[in-house]
Amino acid sequence: MRRPRHVLLGLALASGIALGASAPAGAQAPADCAATFHVLHDDHIGRLALPAGVYRLAVDGTTCARASHLFTQFLEDYDGRLPRPWRATVQGDGRGTFTGRGTFSVTFVGPTGTPAQAGSATDGGGSHGDLVCPGTFDVEHDDRVGALRIPEGEYLITLLGGNLTCATAERFFGIFLSRPRGNLPRAWVVLPASAEFMKFSSHHGFRIKPAA
Repeated sequence: MRRPRHVLLGLALASGIALGASAPAGAQAPADCAATFHVLHDDHIGRLALPAGVYRLAVDGTTCARASHLFTQFLEDYDGRLPRPWRATVQGDGRGTFTGRGTFSVTFVGPTGTPAQAGSATDGGGSHGDLVCPGTFDVEHDDRVGALRIPEGEYLITLLGGNLTCATAERFFGIFLSRPRGNLPRAWVVLPASAEFMKFSSHHGFRIKPAA
């Protein structure tokens, strides 16, 4: 039996993530980006907990625009395993450094509305956040939907567009879990790399992500 279990959001969230080495002594200090980045709901990248609010990005060996794009991509990641060669060092809730083709760091400034220097998205600003359903969905044993493996645990469900409601997305997720071969109802597909379920297009569907 699988059932949605509603809990308060904003918990310390965790999943596997590779730890990066500390910067070598004498390394050049990262340059602060002029713009800020807004995370629209409590989120996480592996063990790095990211409260909703305003973030400052700093870069070394990459651009602010590239860092903003990568930060968005990493926030959409399913299991906290970043694409090679990227790895993350967790320095505390809302503070982390990503190292790969260059380096960039993110630092929580404060909740939305915190005074901060403004800038355009091309300067390294941006925002991330779709509609996250309240509470979590409880998967009571290790499961799968096609090539998407879904370990036992609680999951956040994020709506990606269309006319889906949270109740409908939860109902479909339960139906999909009963079809481990991935033979989903007409027009639905599963995207294992991003843990997304789509119908017709990327504008109608939902994403799942471990909550803890």
